[in-house]
Amino acid sequence: MAKTSTLDAELAGLDAGLTAVLQAIAAAAARVASTLRTASTSETGTSNLLGDKQLMADVAADSCVFEELRACGAVELASSEEQPVDTELGGSGYSVAFDPLDGSSIIGANWAVGSIFGVWPGRGFVGRRAREQVAAAYAVYGPKTVLVLARPATAGGAEPTAGQRQQLVVQEFVLQPSGAWQLSRADVHIPESKKVFAPANLRSQADNAAYRELVLHWMAERYTLRYSGGLVPDLHHIISKGGGVFCNPTSAYAPAKLRCLYETFPLALLTEAAGGASHDGSSSVLDQTLSAHDQRGSVCLGSKAEVAKCLPAMQAR
Repeated sequence: MAKTSTLDAELAGLDAGLTAVLQAIAAAAARVASTLRTASTSETGTSNLLGDKQLMADVAADSCVFEELRACGAVELASSEEQPVDTELGGSGYSVAFDPLDGSSIIGANWAVGSIFGVWPGRGFVGRRAREQVAAAYAVYGPKTVLVLARPATAGGAEPTAGQRQQLVVQEFVLQPSGAWQLSRADVHIPESKKVFAPANLRSQADNAAYRELVLHWMAERYTLRYSGGLVPDLHHIISKGGGVFCNPTSAYAPAKLRCLYETFPLALLTEAAGGASHDGSSSVLDQTLSAHDQRGSVCLGSKAEVAKCLPAMQAR
């Protein structure tokens, strides 16, 4: 039987700074997983700078990630959905944006939740295109703790030159009782099509006729509904079970809520690296330029053919 690989072994040969950042993200995810076993889901009585009410679990997860990123020595700046400003971490080489606990609204029901990470070369985020990210990851905290990582497929984590596209590989790791991350899938790929749908922001179909028609299409064509209300577990179902689509259109009365920097940008990079597609109603999410930490947007992620079917709903205004 072949020896099972680990995260550390898979990162061998990458730029040392990027390796340190990705190892810090993995360590943070392991700490968050442990913290969530006993963390309170009560509100703190405060809100973050974006106006979201904070849970004690949000604050605890945020602290875990900042501590690990600061300790790795390769992160210059970090910004989180709980602290949406550029925070100096004293390192050099990379900047990291993250959502420490995606799914706060469902964690009280003990449903799976996650964390999201985007890794940028150099310093800062505003004024940069999403395609400049060099790596992205998410962690799922459920029956198992799983880390899905998009990172450079060849040695070196340098930013691609003009006209070049960074070649990424997407891999899945499972946290072991020993604390090691064991490789569970070496090359994750999203198939072209699968009849599975996750209809987010469903209230927008009340005044987005194209979305309403899309939902009726899914039902008439006997698609399988897989939607929990958590962005990370819903996308992970698509990635782990062989395709489908997560569709989050908007309307005049149900505007965009997802934050680009902390949620849609990293997950778009990972989805496209796995052979899927992302779309914001105009083009790939990776074509967007960040104008502010609180920039929000609609997003569609998943199998290419299924994302294409969602475009009328995504483009409706």
